Amino acid sequence: MGFPGLELEIRVSLAVGPDLRVFVPVRLYYKNTDLYVVQFSFDVTPDDVVRWTFSRELLDQGLTAPAGIGDVKITPIGPHHNCFSIELESPHGYARLEGPAASVKAWLAKTFEAVPAGRESESVDIDSFLDELLTR
Repeated sequence: MGFPGLELEIRVSLAVGPDLRVFVPVRLYYKNTDLYVVQFSFDVTPDDVVRWTFSRELLDQGLTAPAGIGDVKITPIGPHHNCFSIELESPHGYARLEGPAASVKAWLAKTFEAVPAGRESESVDIDSFLDELLTR
């Protein structure tokens, strides 16, 4: 594969109370090591980084219509879907973040240029993957 991955950093608001929001930097990663997923991380504190991994398809769907059940839900916000919200839930806590959709849509388009939807398996080097598994 010709790219190690794609990264995007944006600022989103994190709801920390009914009337209180703080802005946090969020990083999205798309790596050649797992072409079906995106990684999403944000710093709660300098020593506490929250990391989530979910399907690239979920992110793509959630920018235009409500998507996801369970731990990750993504919903467009506004009449023109200029923003999005992402809700993350686990036994350890809940977070709702909101941010601008344009930069995420542009970044996501780059991931689909690098690896078109439905063609992820064509980019997997199965021989190297099996060698790695068998040598563990």
